[in-house]
Amino acid sequence: MTTTEAERSRWPMLLALTCAFALSQAYRTVAAIMAPPLSVDFALSAQQLGLFAATFHFAFGALQLFMGIGIDMHGVRRTVLAAFPLTIAGSAISWFASGFGMLIVGQVLIGIGCAPAFLVCTVFIARQFPAARFAAVSGAVLGLGGFGLLFTGTPLAWLIEASSWRAGFAVLGALSALAWLLI
Repeated sequence: MTTTEAERSRWPMLLALTCAFALSQAYRTVAAIMAPPLSVDFALSAQQLGLFAATFHFAFGALQLFMGIGIDMHGVRRTVLAAFPLTIAGSAISWFASGFGMLIVGQVLIGIGCAPAFLVCTVFIARQFPAARFAAVSGAVLGLGGFGLLFTGTPLAWLIEASSWRAGFAVLGALSALAWLLI
């Protein structure tokens, strides 16, 4: 198999990993879209909304080191397959949340589940593509991952406005399950 053929055979896995990264980008920004309906449904204060939004980022950041260790010890695929179901569980908990505490638990699980999303992409690229292609392939992954931001910017915002914030978590959870199956 030539280098070009070998590289082509690696793209489907990288694209599957990129789906998880795009979803992590969507989860990163969804709190801003959900804030108004959440504050109405649960009578949340500005501080509570801030905590809701920040919880994802704290959980995500706190687990980066451990996800890196997991990738080194167990590999890219096993690490993301073990962690990403927490994103699905967090979405489900958030979808059915009956109070602020459940929303926070959901955000923690989503943050932990999304923690390896970009790490696995960069490690996969470093291990499976020629070093000279690292910047170009990483740039492509970052660009494709940006679709997660675009998804929360309009289609998901429209869905939440037309239906509810719960529908937003339902759709993100379903897409997360699909990404996990692809991986």
